[in-house]
Parts: sequence; structure tokens; C-alpha cells
Amino acid sequence: MKRYLLAAVTALVALLGAQPAGAVGARHQAPAASVFVESDRPIHGIAADGEVVFVTQPAIEPGAASRVVVLDGRTGAEIGELPSPPGGFRFPFALRVSEKGRVAVLDNAGFPPQGAPKIYEYRYTARKGLLRTARERTIDFTGLPLLFAEDLEVLPEGGYVVSESVIGGLWLVSASGHIRPGLFPEGPAPLPQLAGCAHPPESLMVGDLPFTPIGGFAPGVGSLAIGGDDLFFGSSCLGGLHRISLDALTETDRPAAKRAQMVETVSPRPAGTVFESLKGLTVEKWRRGENWIYAGDPFQLQLIRINSRTGERQVLSDDERLFNFPVAATFTRHSNAQGRSELLVASDQEYRWTGLNSALDRDAFERPFLITEFRPGQDLPLHARDGSKAAKR
Repeated sequence: MKRYLLAAVTALVALLGAQPAGAVGARHQAPAASVFVESDRPIHGIAADGEVVFVTQPAIEPGAASRVVVLDGRTGAEIGELPSPPGGFRFPFALRVSEKGRVAVLDNAGFPPQGAPKIYEYRYTARKGLLRTARERTIDFTGLPLLFAEDLEVLPEGGYVVSESVIGGLWLVSASGHIRPGLFPEGPAPLPQLAGCAHPPESLMVGDLPFTPIGGFAPGVGSLAIGGDDLFFGSSCLGGLHRISLDALTETDRPAAKRAQMVETVSPRPAGTVFESLKGLTVEKWRRGENWIYAGDPFQLQLIRINSRTGERQVLSDDERLFNFPVAATFTRHSNAQGRSELLVASDQEYRWTGLNSALDRDAFERPFLITEFRPGQDLPLHARDGSKAAKR
């Protein structure tokens, strides 16, 4: 188990994208899919409430500081930052608006991690461009076996579920801040439904570039979204979209290995696809009876959605400029003429970074980095599919 963990830690770069320093830019107008914000540094996490948009900018370059930026929800203009915790943000990776006026930031302890992840909760108000924020609580995972926390999602009763993608596990945080394992190995053997694994040895093509991951490791359970009574998740190791009932995470009287067998595959990695890693899972929660899970398909450079009942996949956009390795997405509360919320998608071009892609001898970023605005009310899919062109040999 120790050898497995050491190998997994050295391969954590497979989770990340380049983060050069810079500022967030301005919004642009366009039709169904359009540029919302341009930035000269990548944006990884994104969350919104309709009035404001929060974005994480974890720093990798020497001298750069990690930060969480706040944008006006309608104009995209930068209106401030969340105040850094003592010692600063280490590696803010994901965030969620848990309720109006409250946002949670998942901060890993640097990269590679030098400690445990933390969740910072903030209260905020934003009126007429004036932002007020205050850090309210810190939830610290010190002493628990989390190597890299990739995502968090807000539980229906309050609190969070957090994915750990190296060992492979799901952790629960109660509304009071108490932490306990939801689904985590009880011994040295990992849970295959959640764990990371060896990356396929073949060199892949992403757009016009070859891709070979540093360390040869494919992370396990990663991006999270709750729909109804189920937790949906992606996995770079397994590909595809999977789910488990929220109840299964709390039935601690049953062994974890037994409960892990309750994981269902909603939509498997398409036949002929060497590698798949769905990111930025999100649900339009304000639509009653919504069955679609929206997702970035980064190795395809496209936006898709998957029917949570049938597993049907639809490609919504394959614009490689607007969806240049999409890794995070969030719905806002803005309603368009069709009564639909708007979807914001952040792309960070991870495959163009030598820190992740050993097939490159230099970084090949295509600046600016984009947040794309997509309007589901106009989303006649490009095509439905049960196959994929992603990760071509």
C-alpha cells in the first residue's frame, strides 16, 4: 500500500493545469456559446449565484500567488477577491456556492501537497458592484488520509461531500463541520470503483497535440454533482459517468467494499476510446425533473450532456477554442427567454502544459484562457452519440 501511495503522489500532476500569473479580463457578447471572460492565467474552479461568479486561480509559477477572484455575474468585470486565509491560499482547486451569500473554497496544501486540504467558508454580499466578504469557518482535514482533494459538492441537508482522487474515496462533512469517511478503503486494498490506476500506455492526441501524462497515473473519483438522491461522479481511471445513492455513503454499518458495489455506471467510456475524463459535472437544479448531467469532455475539447436515466450522450459544442480543455462548470440563476439558466464553463488548457504532458518539450498555451457562456435554451445538440473521438491513438 505504501508503494502504491508513493507512486500515486508523484503522479498528482495528472490532475492539474498550468497557472501563469495574470488578471481576469472583460466579457464579450455572442450567440448560444460565447466568450464570457478572457484571462491571461488559467481558471480552474468556478461557482456562481447569478449576481457574482467566483473563480479559483491556483498558482504554479514562482512568485505567483494563488487567489480566488470575484466577478460581476452579468458583465464579467472583476469586482474583488476573497480574503486569503492566514498564510494565503495554497492551491485553491474547486468551490461551490452553498447558499445565497455563502461560498466554500476547497484548498489543497500546495502542489505537490505539503499537508492536508482545507475548506474555507465565506459570507459575502454584492450590491451595485460593491463586494463585502468575511471568512467564517475553516474545515481542516489534517490527520486524515487525503492526498489530493479534487472536488466538493453541497449535500441536500447542508455540509459537503469531498472526492479524494489518488487513494480513491468520498468524505462527508456535516453542516456542523464534522468529518467522516463516506466511502473509503478500510484496509490496504483500494476500492476499484473509486481508485486511481495506471494510465493507458498509448500516446494520445488531444486536438493537434500528442499527450502522455507525467507519472503514468490516471486519478480516480474526481468531479462531483448531486442530482436527486444520487451522487454522480467522473473518474479518469474508469472514464464515463457513474453514480451512487447518497444513502449508501451514510450506511456505515455495512463494509465499504460492499457499499462500493452499489456504484452504477450511467454512461461508460465509449467503445474505442482509449482515455476519458469527464470534468465540471453540473445539473440545472432549478429545473424540476431535470435528467441531464452537463459535463466538460476535456480530451475531446467539447461540451456534452448525459441523460442520467438512459445514459444517452449529446455533444452540445465541439468548438475547440471555446472549450479548450473544459474542467469546471456552473449554472447561474439568470433566466433566458426559454426560462433556462446560463452555463459558465472554464477551460484551463492542461494538455498544453509540460508539467502535465511529457510529450511536449515546451508549453504551448493559446492565450487568452476562457470562461465560456452557454445557453441551454438554444442547445440543439450537434449530435447524439454512444461513441467518441476523444483520446485518439
